[in-house]
Amino acid sequence: MAADGGSPQDEEAIGAVMVRLARAFAGLSADGVADLYTADADWTNAFGTTRTGGAQIAAYLTELFADPHFAAGRPLGPPRADIRFLTPDVAVVKSYLERAGQQTADGATMAVRRNFSLKVFVRRPGGWRIASDMYMDARDDSTLDPAR
Repeated sequence: MAADGGSPQDEEAIGAVMVRLARAFAGLSADGVADLYTADADWTNAFGTTRTGGAQIAAYLTELFADPHFAAGRPLGPPRADIRFLTPDVAVVKSYLERAGQQTADGATMAVRRNFSLKVFVRRPGGWRIASDMYMDARDDSTLDPAR
């Protein structure tokens, strides 16, 4: 927890939002997801799809979860997450999740998809909400020559 950090109750509240979101992905159900985001939240997935606001995010996730290629995958465990408070009312959560069996749009099975996300949480009346959410996949290739 940083000097500007939140309390243990803040960490618990943010953790509860993360658990609800993880359960939505694991259960392939976007029910209640809109409530986890601010009305003007920005969300971008690893393929560059962007949505704005909890309602649009939930609508997109409803379609995604219904897609048989996405639904073929399963989390290999709970996400690992680190919370960093920037101010008492703003926190950043970096998380990592592995998903096995997910398929690409052409039906090819991905052995293990390694996915990171970076979420900006803000304190709002009624609790902590996600204001920005960006996902990226880990890659095996590199632009840096390891022999250097």
